[in-house]
Amino acid sequence: MLFVAEGEDGAPISYGDLEPNGHIDHLYCRPEMIGTGVGSALYAAIEAAAKRAGITVLVVEASEAARRLFESRDFCVDARNEFMLNGVRMHNYRMSKTIG
Repeated sequence: MLFVAEGEDGAPISYGDLEPNGHIDHLYCRPEMIGTGVGSALYAAIEAAAKRAGITVLVVEASEAARRLFESRDFCVDARNEFMLNGVRMHNYRMSKTIG
């Protein structure tokens, strides 16, 4: 399921993608919209849709910045993933939350 938040001009300002297995593949917010509540509202829509679909566990690989958003929504860090991307060492966090 794809979720898109639009600004007053109709342009996308945030989007998220929920897979049928409960994996949140994307949750992105344009940088100038961070801290405005748009990302939180989009996450709330994703969680509500997951509950309606009978999904009981949400899983995400969150960036360092996104980790705070997910922790504030009661996600737990399950693991820190370290990987190389185009020769650059990166990391993210596998996080999960039981919702139903």
